[in-house]
Amino acid sequence: MTMHRRRFLRFSVGTVIALPVGMFLLQSCEDETGTPNGDTPGAPPAMMNTQVVYTTNVVGDHSHTFGIEATAFASPPAAGVSGSTTSAEGHMHSVTVAMADLQNVQAGQTIKITTGTGGGHTHVFTFVKLG
Repeated sequence: MTMHRRRFLRFSVGTVIALPVGMFLLQSCEDETGTPNGDTPGAPPAMMNTQVVYTTNVVGDHSHTFGIEATAFASPPAAGVSGSTTSAEGHMHSVTVAMADLQNVQAGQTIKITTGTGGGHTHVFTFVKLG
């Protein structure tokens, strides 16, 4: 079977264009679930003054941050650390990191903690040791 160049190009271009569109549609469906990047943090943790600042996963096109004093990892308070995230999309979330979780991060483990509900959804923080 002989295929003319024009017909081949139409076929090839249609196939190439269909793949990215299909991938986009799949990504759009993931956006509707509220967790387009799963548990992946929206940004890596960073040291800011005396705090390690963590960023949640992205839900509904936004994320939140939460800072923990660096000393809390080396000497965790018995009650752990708790507070509110930064505000985004007009809401915040509550966060509680238990003493054992702080100790585990200090020991090099990765700890995932789900926030309290805010704005009708939750986020996930991934706590890791910096440096």
